[in-house]
Amino acid sequence: MKALKYLCISALVLFMSGNAFVSCTNLDETIYHEITADNYYQTSEEVVAALMRPWGHFCEALSVTKNPWILQELSADAVCWCQKGRHGYDSGDWIRMHRHQWNALENRVRDNWNLLFKGVGLANNMLADIEKLDFAAMNVPIPQSQAIAELKVYRAFCYWYLLDMYRDLPIVENLTTLNPETKDRKDVFAYIEKELKENIPNLSEDKAKTYGRVSKWGAYALLSRLYLNAETYTGTPRWDDCVSASNEVAKGGYVLDTNWNDPFKVDNDKNSKENIWVIAYDQVYAAGNVWYQRWLHYAHQTSWNLKSSTHNALVTQPTFYDSFDDTDKRKTEGFLIGLQYPRKKDADGNYYFDTSAEPLVGSEEYKGQPLVLVNYIEAMDKGEENSGARSLKYEIVEQSLNNQDNDWVLFRYSEAIFNKAEALIRKNGGVATQEAVDLINSVRQRAFAPADWEKAKYTTSTLTLNELIAERGREFAFEGTRRSDLVRFDKFVTTDWWDKKASNIAGYNIFPIPQLQLDANQNLKPNEANALF
Repeated sequence: MKALKYLCISALVLFMSGNAFVSCTNLDETIYHEITADNYYQTSEEVVAALMRPWGHFCEALSVTKNPWILQELSADAVCWCQKGRHGYDSGDWIRMHRHQWNALENRVRDNWNLLFKGVGLANNMLADIEKLDFAAMNVPIPQSQAIAELKVYRAFCYWYLLDMYRDLPIVENLTTLNPETKDRKDVFAYIEKELKENIPNLSEDKAKTYGRVSKWGAYALLSRLYLNAETYTGTPRWDDCVSASNEVAKGGYVLDTNWNDPFKVDNDKNSKENIWVIAYDQVYAAGNVWYQRWLHYAHQTSWNLKSSTHNALVTQPTFYDSFDDTDKRKTEGFLIGLQYPRKKDADGNYYFDTSAEPLVGSEEYKGQPLVLVNYIEAMDKGEENSGARSLKYEIVEQSLNNQDNDWVLFRYSEAIFNKAEALIRKNGGVATQEAVDLINSVRQRAFAPADWEKAKYTTSTLTLNELIAERGREFAFEGTRRSDLVRFDKFVTTDWWDKKASNIAGYNIFPIPQLQLDANQNLKPNEANALF
């Protein structure tokens, strides 16, 4: 059972067990016209349930096809949502995102801003409430200093996303500030760094008890990512600090999972030793992981015993699929490609494709014909129902609902390893050290069979920066950081990929401040992306 599931159940019970249900014979009417923090938090259960609200917002905001993921991945070089015949145009949203043709009125850009600042607001609201409470007197099972630290790190994570995507931002720490002023990106970076460093000592080291929230190790993982991108954000590199933060993550006792896709399996909450910080999902109690709906073809629904519709939406960009070596398990096991067959389950519960059965058939351009997924798409607006390889990174099992039980991975130990290796290489003038090579190879090796490893492993001469960004793409494919990585390597606007031409316009490295926000708050300043429109 998932930790967040229990928390959601307790919250539901809390709201169903008030005084109104104590006696059905007392018909005296009591008017409750105002609920405040002073009269709401009466029990430790009420406090704990309220503390979970911001983490529940992450279920709404951060996984596949949520707006931060869309901006990070659909603007980059690995995944796309191409039009397929009469389906998928969606007002041109996905085409503009892929070709870097967005503007300050873009719905996705605006909604992303709102979702992340909603997270900031939820944290600020809870901090204002719980700082007034006496946790000890109420027997709250979480130390008050820890609860405050978790919320501040949660808020810092929201601000990391905002800094990464918009750069110059207002910093808001309360619910009373109206029309906050824009702060320079260096100030926002310093604020996030301060919040993390000040609150890490009060976070728990217990990975199990903080699962679905944040531990000390999760905060260090975020700090490692912040320092890795420091030069992008502020102009000043912080490679030594990135190495130090990554070393702190290693002290958490994490190890790499045996198989490349173990961190993403349905039971990753129980079995992954690699995942550091996750969003805890549950089909019933914490919905939002809709991986199979977005990636699979319509025909996969019934043939895979999936009770909800599949949307035939996301596909792998052809050039990205081709970037994997043919012996790479992340390619051979991680994608659907070619002739499609029904999926069955053997007596041991293992899934296999029944190639003795009739293949699946198309329903649009290839109606009634065998369904063959092809690694070819003419253009974003010229795809067909069979276009593109489909990702199986998050394990898909028989489902009764349209949500998966896999917890969504925000940070895993392999990222800290990659971050440290990159920092070491950049400190060495862009040339790989043996330590950096060993670090990257430690992650890469599990993606190859022993017979293929000697050819696949890196050396100090083959692990160039160009190869590192390519390998980073393969290892962290579709995990919501690809745009950030390409910007850091100065490849986001300077390189062509598939159906996107290089603009060489630095302003497209970030997204514009939404025009509706600028209109509503005269103290907000446009960024350099706004100047493009």
